[in-house]
Amino acid sequence: MEFYVDIADLDAVKKVAAYYPISGFTTNPKILTKAKRPVTELMSEYRDYVEEKNLKIFFQVTGETAEEMFQQASALHDYFGNHFIVKIPAVKEGYQAVRLCKEAGIPVLVTVVHSMMQALVAAQAGADYVAPYVSHIDNIGADGIRCIEHMLQAFRQAGLNCKVLGASFRTVDQLERLAVIGCQAVTITPEMFDMLIAHPSTTESMADFRSAWKKTFGDQQISDLLPR
Repeated sequence: MEFYVDIADLDAVKKVAAYYPISGFTTNPKILTKAKRPVTELMSEYRDYVEEKNLKIFFQVTGETAEEMFQQASALHDYFGNHFIVKIPAVKEGYQAVRLCKEAGIPVLVTVVHSMMQALVAAQAGADYVAPYVSHIDNIGADGIRCIEHMLQAFRQAGLNCKVLGASFRTVDQLERLAVIGCQAVTITPEMFDMLIAHPSTTESMADFRSAWKKTFGDQQISDLLPR
């Protein structure tokens, strides 16, 4: 499973990447409005970072027509190169924009997906990823995890080479269930990365180890016991 950081704050991305394996980071128009610095200033830093670390970066178009979406995708792709994946919304104009982008060799993620059929049409149009909003789907009375399971099954049966990138999570359990059914990618907040590995039994075990060691060896460390 590919892990992406769902944030525009580059410092936050770097902090996550220092500890956890990530494939890149994702943004959207709402996230970018919360950037601590002007986005214009951040663009070159984004580009330098993804090039240095060989990561993927996702930006969502803000145009409303297929042609506007394609023009914006082209400009962003020219700037970021092969590290860039454009996010196209799952609306009528977006599906035409997907085909235009694919014809131009621009990788595409279709976003704000809320149904299996939206995802299937996107995959048939050539999308490299679809991004279903798991908790949003739950909120409208459906089952977000089951919806993704159906997407994965439909893609396999149709022979479509499109990955599912889950988004909008509330709990680690949702991520665990997606991993089990074979979801290829997720994007989560920086805070949720720590939640992925947290477990009270691990904390308890480590406390026991430290206590036993200190009783016998005091402040010495394991490396202090190597033969000189």
